[in-house]
Amino acid sequence: MSTLQTRSGRKTVEAAPSRRLMIWTAVFVVAAMLPIVAGPSYYVTVLINLLIRLPFTLSLSYVIGRLGLFTMAHSAFLGIGAYVAAILAQRYGVNPWLTLPASVAASAAVAAFIGFAVLRLKGLFLAVSTLAFALFIEVLVRQSEITGGAYGITDIPPLTIAGTPIRGILFYELALAALALTVILFWNIKNSPFGRAGTAAQDNEHAAAAAGINVARVRIAGFTLSAAVAGLSGWLYAFYHLTVNPFLFSLDLTFVALFMVLIGGLGSMVGVAIGTTLLSLGPELIGFATTQQVLASGVLVLIVVLLAPRGIGGLINEFNSRKAWRKDGDVRSSVTPAA
Repeated sequence: MSTLQTRSGRKTVEAAPSRRLMIWTAVFVVAAMLPIVAGPSYYVTVLINLLIRLPFTLSLSYVIGRLGLFTMAHSAFLGIGAYVAAILAQRYGVNPWLTLPASVAASAAVAAFIGFAVLRLKGLFLAVSTLAFALFIEVLVRQSEITGGAYGITDIPPLTIAGTPIRGILFYELALAALALTVILFWNIKNSPFGRAGTAAQDNEHAAAAAGINVARVRIAGFTLSAAVAGLSGWLYAFYHLTVNPFLFSLDLTFVALFMVLIGGLGSMVGVAIGTTLLSLGPELIGFATTQQVLASGVLVLIVVLLAPRGIGGLINEFNSRKAWRKDGDVRSSVTPAA
């Protein structure tokens, strides 16, 4: 195990990389078999929507938890990815598979452009500026003819393999593969020099700059990367639902994603994955309407903030810390010579 020390001086323990790899592998193996035991197609649909949402929330968690950038524009990047795919496939007849790099690149390019303009801001100013951008994009989409206006774009051609549409369990496995790539991406970034530079910039911007880290470049690159992953979620959304509309740019999606990240714990992939699953499957299976889901999410956030301020990820780290210290104490007591 590796031991980390927080800014408050308190030590936390993370599981060994090999153990974490085994856990993630087991999770994905079980997830791959879920559609077989899920039963009715309704539950498969719910699981697919969860898999589409997970890369989106993981990318938002990375921006806020690892870079310290409180952005309100993340749903805009998801919407851009979805609309680029829909326009190219439905309006211009581009092969749906070939729209994937275009969707990811478009979201990343817009994020890079916005990043150069607003990422030098901090705190509330950054949140307000990215919020203004998200609202501007939503209005632009509603007023544009090529995006279908308020009605959006329908009749998007589906993804196919050898002429067979990818639907149901096949699309589930595709979305699961996209999630696996997202986890591998952020996992490698976390343990890379680039990831450590982002964490250093978040903890102490001036100290990071004094150590030779180009803080602005690291933040813009991380912001752009997270937007590209959000564009991937948008691409999956477009070709699963075969329709897109301006709701993809709404603040509701951003707020619900923020709830999921807060419940899961900023920067914790495991915690955010659990939080996203709870807030996606729980209200859906209980049968809440959309407005009730937002209300239920807000209530759950209040409960978590009161009982576990660091979220589910914080609880997991705390459990690992206590387990490690207890084991360490047992070892010390067993080698202490008798008086």
